[in-house]
Amino acid sequence: MQWEIWQLWTAAGLALLILEVFVPGFVLACLGIGAFGGAISAYFEISFAAQLGVSSGIALLAFLFLRPVMLRMGFTGDEATTGIEALIGKDARITQPFDPESGLGRCQIDGDDWRAKLEPKHATSTSSIVRIVRVESNTLIVQHIN
Repeated sequence: MQWEIWQLWTAAGLALLILEVFVPGFVLACLGIGAFGGAISAYFEISFAAQLGVSSGIALLAFLFLRPVMLRMGFTGDEATTGIEALIGKDARITQPFDPESGLGRCQIDGDDWRAKLEPKHATSTSSIVRIVRVESNTLIVQHIN
């Protein structure tokens, strides 16, 4: 079986679109769209140099106009945080009162008991809930909720 040039362009475009699944950022997809432009020009038996020009031009247009739209649609910036970063901003229940001198105590969050340090150190409150502001090593840095 002999492949025609437009079929090779189409196969390259499909391969680039499939590879886009593994390499996010919509770069390979733009090149794949350009390859489809090359396939259309090859189907109409335009010279190979013109096919490369059409493919490059369409890929460039996809980079300039389609890629920003797709990135806004796909990457909202609301990606889920995991691990320690997911604790920041959450509320924790005090399980051991904070020492007035060192500011150290213990808090429970999501069923886990953590060492915690109260900021400011000499804050006093009767609340049993604190908010996590950051994590340093294995210590939660917390503040009382007003």
